Amino acid sequence: MSASSSSRTDGAEALCRHFGSCGGCAIQNLPYPDQLKFKAEKLARLMSRLGAPEPVVHPSPQTRFYRNKMEFSFGKAGDGGRLHLGLKVRKSFSRVLDLEECLLSSPETPRLLGAVREWAARRGLKPYDARDHSGLLRHVIVREAKSSAESGERMVGLIAAPGDIDPGAFAEAVTAAYPASSVWIGWNAKPSDTAVADAILPVQGSPSIVETLFVAGRELSFKLSPYSFFQTNTKAAEVLYGQIVEWAGLSGAESVLDVYSGSGGIALSMAGSIAKVSALEMNPQAVADATENAARNGVGNVRFYEGTSELLLAALLDTAPDLVVVDPPRAGLMPRALKALLASPPPRLLYVSCNPGTLARDVAALVPFFRPERLALVDMFPHTEHLESALLLSRVSAPKSSVKP
Repeated sequence: MSASSSSRTDGAEALCRHFGSCGGCAIQNLPYPDQLKFKAEKLARLMSRLGAPEPVVHPSPQTRFYRNKMEFSFGKAGDGGRLHLGLKVRKSFSRVLDLEECLLSSPETPRLLGAVREWAARRGLKPYDARDHSGLLRHVIVREAKSSAESGERMVGLIAAPGDIDPGAFAEAVTAAYPASSVWIGWNAKPSDTAVADAILPVQGSPSIVETLFVAGRELSFKLSPYSFFQTNTKAAEVLYGQIVEWAGLSGAESVLDVYSGSGGIALSMAGSIAKVSALEMNPQAVADATENAARNGVGNVRFYEGTSELLLAALLDTAPDLVVVDPPRAGLMPRALKALLASPPPRLLYVSCNPGTLARDVAALVPFFRPERLALVDMFPHTEHLESALLLSRVSAPKSSVKP
């Protein structure tokens, strides 16, 4: 099945007026069951040759307005250099599409973007141009607590190059159009096009929001700072974490190592069913949030370590955890982290992935010492070609002397 065509013969129509020109959704024109079939077939093709079973498919509980975080870009268009704010044009890294509609974030988001455009135009603020380092405005970040559509907290952040911006005027423009409980401004002096700030100034409210997850009969609340990693689809994250807890089959005496732990979603979801959890995360703000989240939820058997998997994973594997959970970024496991797992393979390994290509690459290195047992697709990203998967592997041998980390 091809998911790249924008036309259909079965009567399906694109949901959003920007479909075809916006880079945000590539398969929005497919009926949702066909989207799931396309993703399941893609995952199965990659993983079946490695001995994995057919994936269990978990649809997203929500297919519209499901994202709890969005990053929008500023840019110039060819119409006289007018400032645009939205998502990148499909297959373009430099052109930005003004969004007047978006079915991924919330119904209020287009109104927010329009208000920020008007604020920038009134004050004569220009988008940042990395070619000559001119202009100021780079990105708008929106985070929303999706656990309650009516009372959920919402955060809006502006990332700009160093320069003269009135924080109060920005916050006023935001809150006049959008129910933000947190507004901040961050500055990024680097030329790279990443939505990350070197420093953050809280302008209104707390520089964080609180999200709630319901996993395996437990209610967990999470403090989220601007750059804390948290699964972008809250309701699908509950499905994913519930699947992890179910597969783990914990009796209460086990120890678990959670690698790339972010703000503690997986670690805290499992903590109520095991003796102890060790969690590793390189982002210091995420570690701080995760530690606070453990206290917030009355969890005392989790310890969070700040550092990279390349440097600390081997030492943490020496504690002989019964289960290791890895949830790496799209690039997959770093070579030294992979070698550490092969040198000290745990009895069970649960690999959570947002990139089936790097999952297949890493599993190809792991299968001499691990056997794939269960595979699941959790649709974290409806209307896009991206997919989230979880693979449970069991150890078949432990040749510690054959691999050096």
